[in-house]
Amino acid sequence: MKWLFTLTLFLYANSGYCQDSVIIGNKGLNRIYEMDGPLHFSHQVSGKLKFINEEGFFFNFPQTLIKGKKDLFIKIEGTGKVYQIREKKNDSLFIKRLDSTFYFGYNNGAYSLIHNDTIMSFGGFGYWRYNGQLRFYSFKNREWDVIPLNQEIPASTECVYLDRNSNHLYFIQLPYSDPVINKEYKQQFVYKLDLVDKSNILLGEISPEVYTKPSIGLQYLSVELPSLGGELVALNGRDIYLYDFKNNEVYKLINTAIEKTIFSSSAGTYIDLAFERNGKLFFSRSNDPYHQLDSIPISIKDFNIQDYPLYVPVNNYTYIYIGIGIVFISLFGFFIYRKRKKHNKPNSEEQEYALNDGKENEFKAHELELIEKIYQISLSGKSYSVDDVNQVLGLSKKSLEIQKKIRTETLNKINHRFKMKHETDEDLIERIRSDEDRRFYRYIIREENGKKALGI
Repeated sequence: MKWLFTLTLFLYANSGYCQDSVIIGNKGLNRIYEMDGPLHFSHQVSGKLKFINEEGFFFNFPQTLIKGKKDLFIKIEGTGKVYQIREKKNDSLFIKRLDSTFYFGYNNGAYSLIHNDTIMSFGGFGYWRYNGQLRFYSFKNREWDVIPLNQEIPASTECVYLDRNSNHLYFIQLPYSDPVINKEYKQQFVYKLDLVDKSNILLGEISPEVYTKPSIGLQYLSVELPSLGGELVALNGRDIYLYDFKNNEVYKLINTAIEKTIFSSSAGTYIDLAFERNGKLFFSRSNDPYHQLDSIPISIKDFNIQDYPLYVPVNNYTYIYIGIGIVFISLFGFFIYRKRKKHNKPNSEEQEYALNDGKENEFKAHELELIEKIYQISLSGKSYSVDDVNQVLGLSKKSLEIQKKIRTETLNKINHRFKMKHETDEDLIERIRSDEDRRFYRYIIREENGKKALGI
């Protein structure tokens, strides 16, 4: 079955690269294209919104709009596919696929945004796990890459609010199960991701009054309201709330006209697209083939503040206790380590990696990408150069010293993981002398080892 999955991945993920297309008669999308400034679009659990007629394997994948100061993009959820709406003529929008991505299935339900004119994707879930990765799209390389954070907090697109003024991304970590380590996380915490410092900061735990309400993960609709400084959350066709992350406040909607607009439906009709702009909530309904936009005014006067906070803040003393505990454990661990080191000195590269990498047998995303590219070029009888490796690892603009250090560490880790997983002494990525200049090395992967590593 593994070879069949890999074949399907290869055939579908590479189909349709850089094709041009046209969207005709979508009045709502035409209107959005003409609007100035960034917009934040709603999240629906249904995930049925479609702008592009994707064919084959990706036909039922949900689609997301991403709008910055000028440009409007369409992203296919669960993939790295990015389309840009390039031009508008009458009621037709001309689009072009920008990316050349290969992998999919790791970022379903990810939150998409534009920060400093860069398309980003945060969190999501895949075949095996939820993740808290912050990824960015490189227009130059036409690929996605990961931005390192201080800690990875699994998240998805439900109840996420971007404060553009402070460059902070607020989100609620939902209960989830991690089958990789067979562990369930039942608590709900509120975090703030600083997009400048690239750090996740724990703000607190969801208040009991909020936690006892219907699960946020099953919400009917959520949409950011930048003018009000919070996230509108509609829970299962009942109550509608405004979550103010910055001020740690909860508001309940009291305007029945807005409530009827969001909840009223007939024959399964629902709001399939919504966003707020200049104090108006714009929306379109699923039964409108032209996706025309309607709007209704919305302001803080339409809500009543509740007598409980959104989350219980983390006590400052907690940080002190945690810090003292970490110092104590570190000193104790260092004492034990030094004591054992006198009797048991590491005698192999595998031992070193076992100490420094808790998942030494699992290839990381960037490692898989490098393996795939070296393997494919090796099949054609060619080899990969040092510059090629640097480009895949995003090192092209780094100093030679940094290039060599990271390149060597990455290749060593890949070979170590391969040896440990397949119980072999052979390197997966082999280094050979260049025929043109014997001073330089090139890289290859033998066919049988490549099939083992990629599960073909």
